Amino acid sequence: MDKRVFSTLLLLLCTCMSVVACHKSEDQQQQTPDSTAAQVSIFKVQPQSVNFSENLPARVQAYKIAEIRPQVGGIIEKVLFTQGSEVKAGQALFKINSATFQADVNSNQAALEKAQSEVVRLKVQLDRYQQLISSNAISKQELSNAQSEYRQAVAEVAQMRALLTRQNLNLQYATVRAPIAGRIGKVLITEGALVTQSDPNAMAVVQQIDKVYVDVTQAIHDYERLQEDLEKGELAKSAHNSIQILNSQGQAYGVTGRILFSDTNVDPETGDVIIRIEVNNPERKLLPGMYVRVNLSRASVPNALLVPEQAIQRDDSGHAQLMVFTPKSTGELRKVTLGQQYKGYYLVTSGLQAGETIIVEGIERVLPEQKLKPVQWKAPVAASDEYKTGDPS
Repeated sequence: MDKRVFSTLLLLLCTCMSVVACHKSEDQQQQTPDSTAAQVSIFKVQPQSVNFSENLPARVQAYKIAEIRPQVGGIIEKVLFTQGSEVKAGQALFKINSATFQADVNSNQAALEKAQSEVVRLKVQLDRYQQLISSNAISKQELSNAQSEYRQAVAEVAQMRALLTRQNLNLQYATVRAPIAGRIGKVLITEGALVTQSDPNAMAVVQQIDKVYVDVTQAIHDYERLQEDLEKGELAKSAHNSIQILNSQGQAYGVTGRILFSDTNVDPETGDVIIRIEVNNPERKLLPGMYVRVNLSRASVPNALLVPEQAIQRDDSGHAQLMVFTPKSTGELRKVTLGQQYKGYYLVTSGLQAGETIIVEGIERVLPEQKLKPVQWKAPVAASDEYKTGDPS
């Protein structure tokens, strides 16, 4: 080959290689670090105080219960109330045949009047004897006998008055009245039935439910843990105990209540302790025997560290971990211990420091030592206002 031709071809080849290298260099210069960085949503963890709320099962109990029983025996003549209605204290409920009791009252009234007449006669006689004794017209023995007869007659009058009072009570008891105000249930005995004073069966039941008791059950180990956390200072006692009563669908009743006491006994069969709450129930929505759940806020968590629940990951062993956004704009996995859930957040009890920044969204795009492009995470509207039971750590 001619040397000139060879030199020309060599020159063209070098020129092409130079152009290609130049274009490659320009492309590399155009690829800035921001164009390769993964975008992630970050959240800065700040300490805050939150209420510690326990969601516990409970049963509703009537504030007062009165089983209507007869105080005298007889035939039920009439039922005087409407089943399921509200009754007032002292309202007539049943009418027992009272003819026998009225006859006893009339008889004892007549006997009392006769005894009172005898007292009057003996009093006159005693006064006369006391005048005659000074003139020795009668003996001292006769005067003593007159005094004794008079005192005996007075005692008989007192006894008859007591008996008459008893008979009048029996006559009153023939009308069976409500001892308390409240809602009366179904009739448990029919008209025409015979009842006795010692009858073990109730005729009806009245329950006061404008107020009710809600008996909350809590496992003793959870109760002891709460007390221990309060003593250690990990929890602070709330100034106002917040109580929320929920139905079976998780909806709150519009009622207010207060904690009366925690039982001093533990159920040996279940290992539970009872916490009794007094609840105002003006609309009678809470009924005795009803199963409810109670959100009970007795303590708060000072300086709590809350992280969004979607920021939590799990390793192969199921332990919770977070992706921390480092000062070098990279991601770092870190194991943490979680407490309860609160408004779509988890409470972190260890493994995280206040002021640190975590990655909430975009974790799946993070590679080791990769530079990250952070954007501020926007929190959704909280769906719940209470802690959920259970330990998710």
